[in-house]
Amino acid sequence: MDGSRLPPRSPLAQPQIEFIWTEAAAAIGWRVERGSSAYASADGRGRIVIGLDESLDTDDAVAQLIFHELCHGAVEGGPACGSEPDWGLSNVDDRDVVREHACLRLQVHLAEPHGLRELMAPTTEYRAYHDDIFGDPLVNESDPAARLAREAVNRSGSRVWLQVLDRALRDTRARLDAWAAHDHIPEAAAVHPVGFPLATHQESCGTCAWRYRGGRGRPVERCRQSAGVDGNGRRTEARFRACVRWEPSVDCQTCGACCREAYHSVTVSVRDPVVWKRPALVVRHGHRFEIQRIGDRCAALQEEEVPDSSALDGLRRETSNPVATAAAAVPRAFFCRIYDDRPRACREFESGGRHCLVARRRVGLTP
Repeated sequence: MDGSRLPPRSPLAQPQIEFIWTEAAAAIGWRVERGSSAYASADGRGRIVIGLDESLDTDDAVAQLIFHELCHGAVEGGPACGSEPDWGLSNVDDRDVVREHACLRLQVHLAEPHGLRELMAPTTEYRAYHDDIFGDPLVNESDPAARLAREAVNRSGSRVWLQVLDRALRDTRARLDAWAAHDHIPEAAAVHPVGFPLATHQESCGTCAWRYRGGRGRPVERCRQSAGVDGNGRRTEARFRACVRWEPSVDCQTCGACCREAYHSVTVSVRDPVVWKRPALVVRHGHRFEIQRIGDRCAALQEEEVPDSSALDGLRRETSNPVATAAAAVPRAFFCRIYDDRPRACREFESGGRHCLVARRRVGLTP
């Protein structure tokens, strides 16, 4: 189980952050109310209605929904809009899908510089479109939504409106960062900025195996455990207190997941030295060559008991991850019998990388 079936509670679902966004709405002339009549809507009379907590999804937050509604308002004309319910858009057919897409492009444009793209993303059926926006969200000649979003940014009457949204995003980021610092996390906000509950121990993201630098544009620190379908994790920082998904650096000899049941084959090129250096371990299937397997494991994998379990001490540091703790207690070690001659695919496999995490999940070392 990878923990993705039930979305984690949004870190934005806190009274302090909700206040930031109700004040932002008020600054541009809209009051926010909670009610049972809608999920999120604007009534055309200066009122945004957000559903009660029990009607929202687990990963929804008032701040995120206000942001979405105000981005709709900016696309539809900023201060000049708002006299029609739901900004004049149809929510019963596909008539205004392009305008919905334009709203999402504007959201990405505003939220990404603050590292809030993922947290402010929609949780509706439009999430896939949002996650597929790459590069400059305002520039895409094949998508008319990009033009509409660009017009919203360049519209002189929307300037103050967008400045208010930018300030609210900046304040939200500052609040999340303050909570993620070691000793400044109120009980009500015990959620890491990437979305997982905070760990009970005092490790930090800086010591976690799943922190990496990457993503679209300029590489930044991210959490591989929080990666979406595009492989990009949410932004984090080494100084942040760890979440419950924290794990120490991966030790290949106490793991071996990639050579075990995680993958079913290792394909090699006919030009790979292992083909002629270790012919007994190479199996040919027509024009394709693979490393031989014994059952579900690579034939070159050697597993041994570890007489002195102190070799596993690095994996036994305090953690609230019960699966990792249980795995660390097993005194086994894994070795590659052809390590110096291993295939290129094995040489390029990144310890602690995206596929490493998948492999560990498949064999139960990481939840």
